[in-house]
Amino acid sequence: MAAAGQERLTDQMIDDIAGRLAAGQRVRRTLPPGGRLSIDRQLPFLFVYRPPRAGFDPGLAGLITGEASYLVAPTRVGAQAWTARLVKRVAEVLSATFGGFLIVEIWGADEDLENAGNNQIASFRLLADKDWADSVTVERFAASLSGIRILKRKAKVAVTRGGRLSPPGLPALLVPKRARELSARYIGVEVVPIYRDAATGEEFPMLQRSLARQLDTAFRRAAFEFARSETVHRPLHYQALGRSAFVRAVKEVDRALSRVADSFDLLLTVTPTNAEQAFRTFQRSRYEKTPQFRYRPRTVDPALLKRDLYNIKVERIEDPTLEHLFREKQRELDLKLTLIGERERRPFLPTGIALYGTVDTALVDLAASLTQSLVGRSAGNRGRSVDVAAFVKRAELELERYRAVDPMMSGRVIVRDDIVSLMVSAGDLLVGSGMSFPVHRVEPLIQHEIGTHVVTYWNGRAQPFRLLATGLANHDELQEGLAVFTEYLVGGLTPIRLKTLAGRVLAAHSVIDGASFVDTFRLLRDDHGFSARAAYLTAMRVHRGGGLIKDAVYLRGLLKVMDYIKAGGRLDTLFVGKMAAEHSPVIEELLRRRVLIAPPLRPLYLDNPDTHYRIERIRQGLNLVDLTDR
Repeated sequence: MAAAGQERLTDQMIDDIAGRLAAGQRVRRTLPPGGRLSIDRQLPFLFVYRPPRAGFDPGLAGLITGEASYLVAPTRVGAQAWTARLVKRVAEVLSATFGGFLIVEIWGADEDLENAGNNQIASFRLLADKDWADSVTVERFAASLSGIRILKRKAKVAVTRGGRLSPPGLPALLVPKRARELSARYIGVEVVPIYRDAATGEEFPMLQRSLARQLDTAFRRAAFEFARSETVHRPLHYQALGRSAFVRAVKEVDRALSRVADSFDLLLTVTPTNAEQAFRTFQRSRYEKTPQFRYRPRTVDPALLKRDLYNIKVERIEDPTLEHLFREKQRELDLKLTLIGERERRPFLPTGIALYGTVDTALVDLAASLTQSLVGRSAGNRGRSVDVAAFVKRAELELERYRAVDPMMSGRVIVRDDIVSLMVSAGDLLVGSGMSFPVHRVEPLIQHEIGTHVVTYWNGRAQPFRLLATGLANHDELQEGLAVFTEYLVGGLTPIRLKTLAGRVLAAHSVIDGASFVDTFRLLRDDHGFSARAAYLTAMRVHRGGGLIKDAVYLRGLLKVMDYIKAGGRLDTLFVGKMAAEHSPVIEELLRRRVLIAPPLRPLYLDNPDTHYRIERIRQGLNLVDLTDR
């Protein structure tokens, strides 16, 4: 494509565009000056913004550039006639394919509707032909717009039947006679630009992004209703009408964010390297003296990485769904880098609360009741243990089974002297060299670490977005909840294990309340019946770095997974990559849009008939305590 400054608007250009559409090819065309046409594939609709004489409004243009089929018209006054010819040809080609075509044109309101601009109340006026204004498309469009909330206030929507069907001062894109011949329909959308102060012109970019994200859903719902009711097209879901391809900026932003995320490992950075030695010293002090923990040297400079992080131009992404996901991740990485920089300093704890959330009273009460109700419940004679070599052998066998399904899965088992637990990092399973494993816990741990954390990492690596491997924002809660749920599915969630998770919640809450290490240790040992070693390990986990309250997410995440299953959620969706629970609808949308692919790896235990029985028990209302295998 020629550069924007070298290309002229010609009828030959229109012919070329029409030819590509007729052949089922994607169209992305710069229309100088300032215009752009983007049609992802053959679709029975087009969203249009024509700049008025008063000047181009990037905020208004940005409300449609996330759609799969849009036109931002050139800004030159003389380009109006050319734009109309372009729209007519696009309508001719696509109407011939679908038996109908919808044009949705957006423009700014000339006046504040009830001063909505200064009050940040989203306000819209829909304009449609008198004989079509009561159609299901217009009706559902208006209803979707009414559902928009800006600053917790409901949008105002009015529908005008007949009259002028174009922006002030501009001619209609299609004359009525030709529109009827093409079975083409038109909806005008007059928008109050609430993202700008009406008096001063000051911009409110976060309001604009919120409006664009919500309008994106309303636009697709309108296109869906039109396609289903007035064309031969039969999309299965309104989300399927979103983009299936994305601009280069999406890949660049994804890669840049992933490079920052991959450059450090928060948990390794804040996990003590001398946990065992510190425990022996703690024992000798009769559990009275706070252990002194040592940490790995920090491998990154958080300030320099933050500079790289905020040089990533997330605003270049046109797709509102993807922009929202990437902005969330940018903020999360900022908080994680702050944690690394503030390790063993006072700001560490409040930063962790901002990252992982606080521990609410309901969760604390549930955890306390679990530690009491699980007292005395045992899993039988399960005293035998296996060493690291035996565990590693079993883990490597499990990885081989997944490699047989997807040879690209190159995860390894690595034994390390500087950790005292299991950990997955960059798709590899890390095992502490001094560990031993109760026989009855080997399979649940394998499925927790490999069947969940390793599988979701490599599934994420198979997607076009690397962030699904490193993890979307706030993914820890769902990841850990899903991993614990996996232990239940393979029959290995014991009362002791569930009590441990409850103890982590209580310990995290004590840290937030200002408890010392010894206070947390005594709370677990004396008030909730934990052994001295178990109380120490839990206290160490929540006090490490200066107060890491991440451990509360295990129980909270398990509850979210159970709620998701009870609500009819598909478990397969959660294994597409590393995500938060609230991302599951977005992931399903991206799968419908074919932006994401079906994950190559499926947890092997899901093929076990007993797994389906256990999932059905959850759907029937099984409570938390009865998840355990006694």
